[in-house]
Amino acid sequence: MVAAMKRELASLLRGIQPQRAEEMEIFELNDAVIAVSGIGGNAAGHAAEVLIGRYSPGILISAGLVGALTPKLKVGDVVEVKEVVDVDSGAIFETGHGEAVLVTASAVAGPADKPIEAQRWKADIVDMEGSAVAAVAQQHGIEFMAIKAVSDELNFPIPPLSRFVNASGKFETLGFLAWVAIRPKWWSVVRQLNANSRLAAANLCQALGHLIEQRSKAEREQGVQRA
Repeated sequence: MVAAMKRELASLLRGIQPQRAEEMEIFELNDAVIAVSGIGGNAAGHAAEVLIGRYSPGILISAGLVGALTPKLKVGDVVEVKEVVDVDSGAIFETGHGEAVLVTASAVAGPADKPIEAQRWKADIVDMEGSAVAAVAQQHGIEFMAIKAVSDELNFPIPPLSRFVNASGKFETLGFLAWVAIRPKWWSVVRQLNANSRLAAANLCQALGHLIEQRSKAEREQGVQRA
């Protein structure tokens, strides 16, 4: 499983000591391995390659928080993706699961960008990592899924977060807080976004925990049948 930031999967990772590998943290659960890649396609794709090289997984999952491109999706909603579209290349990846269309962009989508992406791709949600993980899975012939939770609704005013993501995909928190500190109009927005993100992350972790349990049970049952 690949997630951009640790806070997105905080409750799943609580109490687990991470390993360091190629500028990222890797968490080994009982029945899953999670790489915290950093933000953006380059970081996510690299993390997926590292996981394949170290663990030979049977499935790659892109997990994390997303922006809604439709008014029907609300903060905290968890969606399973049926199709991922890379905005830059136009590449489309089918998952064989789910119901939502995810577009992956190279920058954080705000209220002005979201209607454009929604109309162009008939999409439901937007992130910055999904298509990179999907591409790696396709290249290696590995099953792919994407499970996402909504942290910002269609018209939510997103601050310019992308300018605080460095070249390695890490979010420069101190720089962002300094920027916000002298711009009072963003204070309530940032507080609300933090609250939204906590709710979305909690719901996402619950869904992922259930998914891991289901797949582990199915694999154990298959093992018994083969024996």
